[in-house]
Amino acid sequence: MERSLAAFGATLQNVVKENLYTTDIEAMKTHNEARKEMYKGDYPAATWVQISRLYMPDARLEIEVIAHLPKNKN
Repeated sequence: MERSLAAFGATLQNVVKENLYTTDIEAMKTHNEARKEMYKGDYPAATWVQISRLYMPDARLEIEVIAHLPKNKN
């Protein structure tokens, strides 16, 4: 995710909204520490949704982010 954001001149600090799709929301709650580290405690708005399966059958989590891109200085 950080590489994708960097391609547009943004960082995780530019993320204003997350949509998290999971097949097991209770299991994902145990990984919330990773979000704390990523966002340094300044979380974007988030929506967590439990679904029956993701596109990739073995995947348990898909994250979609919306970022406010920095203005181009040119």
